[in-house]
Amino acid sequence: MKAAIVTEKGTTPVYSTFEEPKSKEKNVLVNVKASALSNLTKMRALGNHYSADHVYPNVAGTDGVGEVDGKRVYFLATNAPFGTLAEQ
Repeated sequence: MKAAIVTEKGTTPVYSTFEEPKSKEKNVLVNVKASALSNLTKMRALGNHYSADHVYPNVAGTDGVGEVDGKRVYFLATNAPFGTLAEQ
């Protein structure tokens, strides 16, 4: 899938291909339609926020809107290394 990928702390994300997430027991796979580019997202991507995962490479993004089974949903708090600035 295409995504904004953070390769290491302090670097700008790059648009490239990243592995697709898998749907698991307590996780839902969301087809992303829009993702917020907030200050929180920017600080986490740079590794300068206390909640940054520090797992590299990772996909930037903290929340967004997407579709699950044809229904529109708001989502947040993805599991590392996945973020919301991606197709899924």
